Amino acid sequence: MQNDARQHDNDVASGSTCPTPECGALALAYGRFDGAELCEFTCPRCGIQFIASPDSLIFRSVPKKWLLAQVQTA
Repeated sequence: MQNDARQHDNDVASGSTCPTPECGALALAYGRFDGAELCEFTCPRCGIQFIASPDSLIFRSVPKKWLLAQVQTA
């Protein structure tokens, strides 16, 4: 189990807003993205799946462990 966690240490988070006019929720995606890839998202509020270009991201390439700094594993 520990080896699986280490394999994802280099995963990054990217964020975009939902394109549905009435929604606009923040959607996050985790993975190994380079700066030129399109990112696939699923909106946590309305459930729509969408693809965002690197230019339309709110943020990208934030190490996942930064977002989960306070999460403890047993």
